[in-house]
Amino acid sequence: MKSGRFIVSAILLSVGCLLANTLFAAATGTVSANAVKWHPGHYITSDWWHSASTPASMASGELNVVNTSPTLAGWKGNYYWGALETGRGVYNFGVIDAELARLNQGNPTPRKKLIIEISSSGFQGSPNQDPRGFLNAVLPSYLTTDTATYGAGATTGTSGWWYGGGGYSITAAVWRQAVTDRLIALLQALGARYNSNPDVEGVVLTETASQVATGGGYNDNTLLSQLERTLTAGTAAFPNTNIVIENNFMGNQPNTSALVLFENSHRVAESGPDLLGKTATDKTTPPKELTWGQQCVTGYPGTGCGNLTGSIAVIQNIDEPELLGTQFQGYGAPFTPLDIYNNGEDYLHASHLMWTYLIGRPTNNWPTIASMISTHPIRYTACPTSYPACDTR
Repeated sequence: MKSGRFIVSAILLSVGCLLANTLFAAATGTVSANAVKWHPGHYITSDWWHSASTPASMASGELNVVNTSPTLAGWKGNYYWGALETGRGVYNFGVIDAELARLNQGNPTPRKKLIIEISSSGFQGSPNQDPRGFLNAVLPSYLTTDTATYGAGATTGTSGWWYGGGGYSITAAVWRQAVTDRLIALLQALGARYNSNPDVEGVVLTETASQVATGGGYNDNTLLSQLERTLTAGTAAFPNTNIVIENNFMGNQPNTSALVLFENSHRVAESGPDLLGKTATDKTTPPKELTWGQQCVTGYPGTGCGNLTGSIAVIQNIDEPELLGTQFQGYGAPFTPLDIYNNGEDYLHASHLMWTYLIGRPTNNWPTIASMISTHPIRYTACPTSYPACDTR
């Protein structure tokens, strides 16, 4: 060890370094090797999705807001599968790297965190609409042009996908093992690159409702087993990073609950694309105006779940429809940001709330959300009891 120009003997070096390490451990706490990065708070979730042609510069405005907002913990970027895998086993993570480089410009304290959402499905304006070029914005082209390996697609001459979400989504046929194998390979490649990065907080997987398909050999139980395979591989690839799934609706309530219980026992976080206001969940006691996944988390009768709050991590997204009121009018939408926050905290005990960044919209524009966030911090920040340990550095 050197101090200025003084050279210390080997014996003193060993003693000095041991003392320094002991003092550092005492000051920071010892973090176990399997601790999961844990930085609860309010996050921005991007209002658009990356395809293969989307430049990282599109995120500049959102990232600048995050970097200059002391009440924001970070940013969630949304990436279609096809944006990250350009050929079978050929990965392009340049856009994530570029956005990570922009995050924390100006050196905010504490450092801002990135959450990566990977979508293997995408929504269209009408059911069973021919996806045409949209198909390969969402999914890699090799997956959709090899029927022998990945099975027939919903339109002639395509493979590896079907209509889901009541026909409104196109979804990778992840109930087929060959398709799931490729998604697992993507997670393994991402984990090798980003698990050790302290600024990468989590990886979120597609909402389950969009994967409930209308044909193509789809089966509820097969989807459940393949999602469990994917989550197991995800936590193995990211031993120190939150793995999250938007488990809102499987094909039925029992399977939805089964997946939530699997998440809880395999340190996977529960999420969903939507969170209604507390006024909607207060309409009945106990609340039922929650997704099937949220009902399981709160121990709603008939779900087969006990109350899991505090055990399972809840890293929850807030999407456009509940903010703008384009859906859920019968439940009271548009909900105020405070109403949504109260639902996330009072019922779900969410540790991370990810708010869609709305600019130029007539309702719940970003400044309205930011104003609420500034006076309402996340209340449930403790390490989930289902986790082996949490790293809050």
